[in-house]
Amino acid sequence: MKQLLCVHLPHWPIDRLRRRRRELRHSPLVLIQISANRQIVTAVCPDAPASVRPGMSLAQARAHCAHLQCLAADPAADLRCLEALARWLMRFSPNVALCPPASIVVDVAGLDRLLGDPPTLARRVAAALSRLGLTARLAIAPTAAAAWGLAVFGHEKLPIVVGNGELLGAIAPLPTAALGLDSLVTVQLHALGVRTIGLLLKIPRSELAARFGPEILEKIDQATGAAPAVLDWLPYRAPIRARIHFDDATDSLEMIHLALREMLQIITQQLARRGLGARELRLELRSRHAAPIEKTIRLSRPSRLPADLLNLLRHATENLRTADGITAVGLFVSAAAPLGDEQSDLIGGEPQRNSAELDHLLERLRARLGEVAQWAQLVESHLPERAFRCRADAAATLAQAPAPAVARPLCLLPIPRCVKAIVIPSDGRDGVPISFTDAAQVHRLVHVKGPERIDGQWWNGHWKTRDYFDAQDDAGNRYWLFRVVQSGQWYLHGIFE
Repeated sequence: MKQLLCVHLPHWPIDRLRRRRRELRHSPLVLIQISANRQIVTAVCPDAPASVRPGMSLAQARAHCAHLQCLAADPAADLRCLEALARWLMRFSPNVALCPPASIVVDVAGLDRLLGDPPTLARRVAAALSRLGLTARLAIAPTAAAAWGLAVFGHEKLPIVVGNGELLGAIAPLPTAALGLDSLVTVQLHALGVRTIGLLLKIPRSELAARFGPEILEKIDQATGAAPAVLDWLPYRAPIRARIHFDDATDSLEMIHLALREMLQIITQQLARRGLGARELRLELRSRHAAPIEKTIRLSRPSRLPADLLNLLRHATENLRTADGITAVGLFVSAAAPLGDEQSDLIGGEPQRNSAELDHLLERLRARLGEVAQWAQLVESHLPERAFRCRADAAATLAQAPAPAVARPLCLLPIPRCVKAIVIPSDGRDGVPISFTDAAQVHRLVHVKGPERIDGQWWNGHWKTRDYFDAQDDAGNRYWLFRVVQSGQWYLHGIFE
């Protein structure tokens, strides 16, 4: 008997972003998409006011909730992360298929002896997703279409488990949209008073085909099991990993590095057979009485060179200290990408070589310092604090970075610091600064260039205007100051190196 589990994620785009960015978890959030110069809300977080709904404009949504945060929708990233989550669900079953935009189908037939009966299995999957911070609706049915309809439109207590003999009775009260019909067909059925699948099944099939076409019969047969539904199962990929156990606990870095060298030989051979290169390595060091020590090494570009990978692992373990010693070492490839042959041009290949050197530098810094080391890419924004974004690929950063139109300081404060300034003429609010006081230290300015006026972004709540000045004090230090036009308050925003 077939048993298919459908995992529906009703707030998938919101949950995906909130899981990555903790600061988004404590305020109402919507996702927007620009359509005909209008910002349209496409997704709303569950803790937003009920009056904020998808389909309305951002201005209307802000009228209902003034402190609403908004981010641009990214369907491509949602799909990539949905596939990653589907591969994570392979720990429960090897057969997993995607049902975009926010559902996953898992074949759970024959897993009773391993993971328990269907209700127990569904509760285990729901608990695992809850620990990931994801809201999920689960249903198990003999067909994928029925499981999807029950998970999305079911009103019973979740998870829902339906057997073969209960299938028709379970899907009968569901709305016709649970069959996955075209929206126009659903509207036409509603106009005829056919609002549930049970009422739809009472209509003769010949009349349905004559009025709505053969697709509606195909959807009905797939839901009831009369016709098979073709699911595109994701190919299973065996994990690339290696592990070495020591006879006794050791705290010798030389012994650990020898173990890493042997494991890298095994891992690089597996990567070569698949034509892949490692993008992320996870190192696990186990001891007898303490929690495992885990370190993650992220690479800017795919690689399977043992010497380069060993060098990064040495940087990651150079400050390793344990009280009980290490009893086992494990190395896992948590992310990989296709690795092709690269050949620099005979003439003009210097940018590629420089980019590779910068990538290796960033990898070594990350191995030692962690994720504080990032590439900064300039983006188009007149607000200085939003004119860059962090990237992991140095080549893309160098290739796409636009040249700044005006001078900007290399050291930009994360939050502008309030300072006191004296301007001339003293009775005007548009004067040029001659000195400012920061942290009880007075800086007398000898050269001042400006102002450079930067307007605020009223649509994001930052509507105040700034006047920036490039100022040099009598000690030769250069500062980037700005005055808020509306309030007259002065701030220090950057320091020129």
